[in-house]
Amino acid sequence: MGAGVEDLMGRVILCASGHAQKPYVMKTSGVRVYTIEELCYCLKEDLDLIDENTIDREMALFIRDELGLTERGKLLEELVLSRDDIKSRLVVIFCSADYYNKEEITAICDELDELAHMIPVRRKKRRADSYMIQGRLNEAAAIYRNIAGDPEAGKLSQEEYGNVLHNIGVYYIRSRMYTEASRMFREAYERNDNKYSLKCYLYSLKLGHNESLYIAEAMRLLDNSELIKTVEAEIANAGEKAGSSAELEEMKVLEALYKQGLTTEFDRLSGEMIGVLKARYRANGE
Repeated sequence: MGAGVEDLMGRVILCASGHAQKPYVMKTSGVRVYTIEELCYCLKEDLDLIDENTIDREMALFIRDELGLTERGKLLEELVLSRDDIKSRLVVIFCSADYYNKEEITAICDELDELAHMIPVRRKKRRADSYMIQGRLNEAAAIYRNIAGDPEAGKLSQEEYGNVLHNIGVYYIRSRMYTEASRMFREAYERNDNKYSLKCYLYSLKLGHNESLYIAEAMRLLDNSELIKTVEAEIANAGEKAGSSAELEEMKVLEALYKQGLTTEFDRLSGEMIGVLKARYRANGE
């Protein structure tokens, strides 16, 4: 169903468009776009939210009338009216500007195919993970918390769901909500069995000054006393570095401490904790 990528690429000439007087408002994000390049960028960024109602006749008319890309707008309108697939519609738009090259467009189409076979809750997690990697913690946390309350979350693996809870814990750490953070990290570890979630659980207990529970949980969960000493040393070292190094150097030292071949989103947590650790030790005059 629908025209192939190669066929559509051959039918659409690359061009540069003007600037629309009246913007098009993206249905997925509410962002206003004024050029074909901006439209291409927004569609790529919101790829996991796109459906038949996103790339519709209204968008085709915007391309035709506001951007002055008459032939491209007409072609997209034909595809919309004939109910062609989303991939074909996307290719028409992407090939209307020299913004993405052929290889990039092909990669985007492959990504769209992958998304088509992904259950909705996993698509949500994918978007939240992307926000996490970009440092958009508040936006990521909102989606992660939505996932945690979604009945469909049961379709995620234990590891995936554990990672969702872990990253909610990141948000709580950043917000200095240490009790909530410790609960998230504990539940995360129970599901993903990741030692990093365990360490973050203990860190959050320490940051929340819950010493008695920290000691009890460290003795219960850690394999040996050496690991307890390691956790203590890392926290102490964070305090020392916060008082003696420039901010950039503190970042480098702590990130090097936490990097143990873990995923990008877990590595990002160390960066989020740096500010929290520094604030605590400075406030205490340590």
